[in-house]
Amino acid sequence: MFSILHRVLTWSVLLGLFLPVVIVLVLGLAGLLEGMGDHAGGRFCVRVAIGLGVGWACSLVTTTVTAGITILERPDKTSDKEG
Repeated sequence: MFSILHRVLTWSVLLGLFLPVVIVLVLGLAGLLEGMGDHAGGRFCVRVAIGLGVGWACSLVTTTVTAGITILERPDKTSDKEG
């Protein structure tokens, strides 16, 4: 069974990988809406993309911190035997 740290690490890595793709798609939609004359829709999509960018940055920080905690909590697998 996975601990909560493993689940957080898994989700933060997945978000870190997929959010940039979603951001690009939303920004493309914003450009399309602006080109069609829907300025309010374009602004809305840009603001959504900014919010997704903040979420992406948070997922990167979460990934880093969770990976560090996971490594520090891991039991030492090296033995103290000499030679």
